[in-house]
Amino acid sequence: MTVALPRSASSSRSSGSASELSHPLPAGMRDFLPPDARRLGELARRLLGSFELFGYELVTLPVFEYESVLERGLGALDPEEVLRFVEPETGEVVALRPDMTPQLARVVSTRLSHAEPPIRLSYQGSVLRRRRERARRHRQIFQAGIELIGLDGPSGDLEALEVACSGARAVGLSDFVLDLGHARIAFALLEGVEPTRQRAAVEALHLKDRAELERAAASAGLSAREQAALSALSELHGGREVLSGAAALLAGTRAEVGLEELARVVAEVERLGLAPSVVVDLGETRNFAYYTGTTFQLHAHGPGVPIASGGRYDGLLGGFGRALPAFGFAFGLDDLVWALGSADSSDNPPRVLLSGDAAALAPGLRRQGVSCAVGPEQDPLAYAKVWRYTHWVSVTAGVAVVTSVPDLAERRAPLDAAAVARTLVG
Repeated sequence: MTVALPRSASSSRSSGSASELSHPLPAGMRDFLPPDARRLGELARRLLGSFELFGYELVTLPVFEYESVLERGLGALDPEEVLRFVEPETGEVVALRPDMTPQLARVVSTRLSHAEPPIRLSYQGSVLRRRRERARRHRQIFQAGIELIGLDGPSGDLEALEVACSGARAVGLSDFVLDLGHARIAFALLEGVEPTRQRAAVEALHLKDRAELERAAASAGLSAREQAALSALSELHGGREVLSGAAALLAGTRAEVGLEELARVVAEVERLGLAPSVVVDLGETRNFAYYTGTTFQLHAHGPGVPIASGGRYDGLLGGFGRALPAFGFAFGLDDLVWALGSADSSDNPPRVLLSGDAAALAPGLRRQGVSCAVGPEQDPLAYAKVWRYTHWVSVTAGVAVVTSVPDLAERRAPLDAAAVARTLVG
């Protein structure tokens, strides 16, 4: 009798088997069993390999930092979203990282303080953050991304956007949307507005609620021209034609410079053919206190949230004592898995189960780069199915019998590791 190996899941106190409930996980945390862990690892490897082609070098960062370091890069940390504890050795408050960018800023301003810019770094790891979406409350978010530090203006923007789009293609996405915005459009109009009124305008803009936005703009003390411009931003999203329509509307306002910068980036993105589809959103509201220029999101069918996002944040490094322009982004690996579905499962390399005299082939197969293990004497095929081996190799009359586990098709090969390896890919 065989039992299917369960897939990864979050344990909870209200659902699951008795064995799961006897050792529950903290809220929002998950185990990843072999199928899912392998897929996440493969996606991360593809992304990092794609980043490396553009000169980005991998760094590994600690999972927690002094709270003061993270706040220097992110501002005050939301107590509802960040997990803190007191470090026993020092008595200092530390936090599990909700974002890796402040850590990279610390590294660039200390360990890499003499490195000549531009500095190109990549990373992979998890951040710990409470997600507020009702349907998806995982705290542990797996990411892979880059930071381009020291390259200003459209050239830096375009390099980062090209790296992001190339990364999406490297993991197997051919149909995705590049959604571009600029932090100095909406925020420029709201600069200097009293914080409570500013938040009301931002919320209305986020919801694309023009009526509420008009009320918020009127109460913010803006000029009549700025009120009209801010109110119109809720509807200025779509294709490139949005830019030409906005030019007259934003002319003479503080948002004009941001619009011109974004228009240059969009024109180059389309000229270079970086993405299958490009849209712009002039009412982008993400993190005004953080981003300073071009921002973007990558969207694909499935997740309902961006699979990658980022932008220019030229003000952050100065807080760490090394004022440099910067552009960064991160892919959410969970969201990539959702977007891809089963599209990339066929690329998995062979995994071979050996039984009987075929066990002698193991060292030679491993030298050939083939993953293999020796199976049980009883019912090795059932074992191979449970543990997702692609092939089972046995020996009959001095010949290796290579059986495809999914369809039980058999092929024969000489009892030689190189010959068996050729049969697996033939």
